[in-house]
Amino acid sequence: MTRYEPTLIVTRLVVERNERAVYDEVFHEGVNVIRGENSSGKSTVLNFIFYGLGGDLSDWSAVARLCTRVITEVRINGNAATLSREISTSGQQPMEIFGGDYAASKAAPRSDWVRYPYRSTSNRESFSQALFRLMGIPEVSSDLSGNITMHQMLRLLYADQLSPVEHIFRLDQFDRANLRDTVGRLLCGAYDSALYDNDQRIRALGKEFDTIDGQLKSLFSILGRIGNSDQGFTFDWIEGQRRVLEEERKALQATIEEAERQVYSSGQEDRFTLAEQNKAYNEVQRLQGALVAARHERDVLAVAIADSDAFITNLKNKIEALRDSSKVATHIGEVRFQSCPACYAPLAEEAPSHACHLCKTPFSSEQTHARIAALIIDTGLQEKQSEQLQARRREASQSVSERIRTIQTEWQQATRRLAALQRLPSTEARESLRSLHRQAGYLERQIEDLEQKGRLVESIRELSERKEELNSEITRLRNTNEALRAQQQERLSIAYTRISEEVRILLRNDLRRQDIFEDPKHVSFSFSDNRISVDDENYFSASSRAILKSSFCLGFLAAALSLSFFRHPRFCMIDTLENMGVEAIRSHNFQLQMLRVSQESKVEHQIIYATAMIEPTLEAEAFTIGAFSTNDDMTIGIRL
Repeated sequence: MTRYEPTLIVTRLVVERNERAVYDEVFHEGVNVIRGENSSGKSTVLNFIFYGLGGDLSDWSAVARLCTRVITEVRINGNAATLSREISTSGQQPMEIFGGDYAASKAAPRSDWVRYPYRSTSNRESFSQALFRLMGIPEVSSDLSGNITMHQMLRLLYADQLSPVEHIFRLDQFDRANLRDTVGRLLCGAYDSALYDNDQRIRALGKEFDTIDGQLKSLFSILGRIGNSDQGFTFDWIEGQRRVLEEERKALQATIEEAERQVYSSGQEDRFTLAEQNKAYNEVQRLQGALVAARHERDVLAVAIADSDAFITNLKNKIEALRDSSKVATHIGEVRFQSCPACYAPLAEEAPSHACHLCKTPFSSEQTHARIAALIIDTGLQEKQSEQLQARRREASQSVSERIRTIQTEWQQATRRLAALQRLPSTEARESLRSLHRQAGYLERQIEDLEQKGRLVESIRELSERKEELNSEITRLRNTNEALRAQQQERLSIAYTRISEEVRILLRNDLRRQDIFEDPKHVSFSFSDNRISVDDENYFSASSRAILKSSFCLGFLAAALSLSFFRHPRFCMIDTLENMGVEAIRSHNFQLQMLRVSQESKVEHQIIYATAMIEPTLEAEAFTIGAFSTNDDMTIGIRL
């Protein structure tokens, strides 16, 4: 069958109680029916699947609370992975992910499992981010809720019993219209990944812009306090002041030298000391050593940053290559070489079956996809950690550069002082010379103050240039996003139209129980309002609303099977309709419509449906999961 990405297929569900399996069933593509008497555990199984895939659930049934862990084997875009979560009455539980099927996970060491938190932190990504990477779904951030999670996505794929039948989304305590709209647009494929990347980039640049703007205000405030209120500080003004002070210093030094010569010529014997020269020389040596060390540190960081940039780029390319490899393994299969790709020597034709033609390692298609999933998970972790380390290196590099500028200024000042002391040895013979040296010290302090102002002006110049760069980049990204949103709005319109048409077909094929369903002209829905209406009407009987809600869930899937740009994972779950007052014959008719949608599509998908009244056509091994459960022989093998 054709595979649209993303595609999520549950292939096995294992529920454990203290490491003993109390439920273990294999699922398949297409229609999967869990059937049994009312209150026999069908909804509990669907809740386990919802939770095992990343949904947030803490309100468990009495039987479910006796269980300790749910393990879900999945096939994501053709690659096998196993997900494991501990069952808890506390929400937001972490998840462990293994790159491979359930059988391989049982034999693998614990080190092959990767544990992810429910929510991402500054140094750890969430399991939703890891699963989205496997599915090829970009990270999406809502201003109100942060990153979109698997829980929020699954709420739109699971038509459960307990949520209000008039709602599109599964009931959630913390729900917002903005969040629902973002999730709906994501699954409709209405945003390009570039749009999300640009939005994230705009937010990051906006934070940096605000930080720089605050720094500039502080620097202008400092300059206002240390300078004249009517004097603007510019490089030209500072350079002019520097020339004036240098001339004054040269003139003063000449006066000091002349005074020293007069002391020598008069024959007066004064006591000279080299202490100040030695002190100045040692300071120059110390600063030179510090400058060399700081420059070396900066150069080491520059090399590390360049090397890490290349490494991160290689990791991103590797993830894309792994996704391409999965497609190649699916559509092309085994690759055979006529010559060695390393030395180009001819290769022998004979090779063992079910083994790599080149290295002779045994393999199968399932093992190949499992290895690819494990590599994507591992490479994604490396990329995340490398980017965090790279950010720290850049901060360290900026700090070192600031330190170098400070040391260099101090070194220049110390060098000038040493040069002045070396022209003539210091003398303490005359008070006049002391006065001259005090004047020289005061002049040196003025020069240091001017250097400080120069550094402030330089900082202002650099920050102003960076602020302008940020403003230009933010403007460019916003203009790009406006164009992308215009394109995506057209795609969203196509997606909405297709969903409405699929739901309209399902309603038209319903039994004659609701007049407006017999020939509906249009079906409207709003993700943000969490509502669906037919010909502008949304008040129907409870049974008709249950049919409408289930038809929307199924129609959304049908639309995603017909248009490849949807980011819907081609997966949905629908709980029993009978509890909402839907009569058996009407439920059977809906099940036949569900079967029709599945069989007419040539695209990989999965529908998991629970019912107490299975349509006889579906009572076959190709469609059913496990045995028919009763109150004496319940779905979950635990007796209360």
